[in-house]
Amino acid sequence: MVPSELNLKQEERNWLDLPSDVMFNILNRIGMVDILENAQKVCTAWRKICKDPAMWRVINMNDLKGTSAEVLAVKMCKHAVDRSQGQLVDITIVSTYDADLHLYVADRSSQLRRLEMAHEFFSGKLTTAALMKFPLLEELNLYKIEISKEEIETVGRYCPMLKTLKVNQRGWRLFNADEGSLTRYNEIAMAIGQNLLGIRHLELIGNKMTNVGLRVILDNCHHLETLDLRQCFYIDLKGDLGKQCSKQIKYLKLPNDSLEDYPYIYVTENEYYDADYYYADPYDIY
Repeated sequence: MVPSELNLKQEERNWLDLPSDVMFNILNRIGMVDILENAQKVCTAWRKICKDPAMWRVINMNDLKGTSAEVLAVKMCKHAVDRSQGQLVDITIVSTYDADLHLYVADRSSQLRRLEMAHEFFSGKLTTAALMKFPLLEELNLYKIEISKEEIETVGRYCPMLKTLKVNQRGWRLFNADEGSLTRYNEIAMAIGQNLLGIRHLELIGNKMTNVGLRVILDNCHHLETLDLRQCFYIDLKGDLGKQCSKQIKYLKLPNDSLEDYPYIYVTENEYYDADYYYADPYDIY
């Protein structure tokens, strides 16, 4: 046997003979698609590892980008949730069509610690029914996902361990806005200040709250360490409120700070040219 053939056989044997814990660590790094479509089909031993619920404690739908169809991506995500057998602690849901995927997760994942949801085009919706089923939730990240005052109240009641909240979207300015017309946009900020008193890290990128809403947060959330106000264009931090922010918050991002590290940036042509509002250029200084 020539040396190259001998080396190839040795390499193949070494891969298959690796200890199961080592192989688990390797397979756990390759992503959902490769596990479901390739790795689990290699041999019986690998399939057993791939079906281990511990393999599916973290699920990230960003791994599915490039999948040919959204329906297939959602199906694969649900399959991964099923394989976790209730051990899921961290999930990132990126979807454009299946508005009920987070409900599917909620019914099967009472141990969840981190939930991130993002819609790539039109706004998604989070529901009270789902939030009531995450008693151990510590981090809730929402990107272009609608959340109401009532749902913030639900989080405060049913997610007592929550320490991080992100309710982010691309910022835009209303035409002819005044203090009166902006009053309703303080609703979410005031709900946070009144219900999430233990929050430590808060991102409200693109929120249209005014100083009224921000003051409720600062006056009530005494454990707050991180506050992200990028593209919150109706806040004025030139006076006492700005001084309070600087004194109280360890890590503060201001309305005109760069969005360079924002994980989901998307602007469709129809949205940009909508007659009622316009999106702000993240690098434009007003």
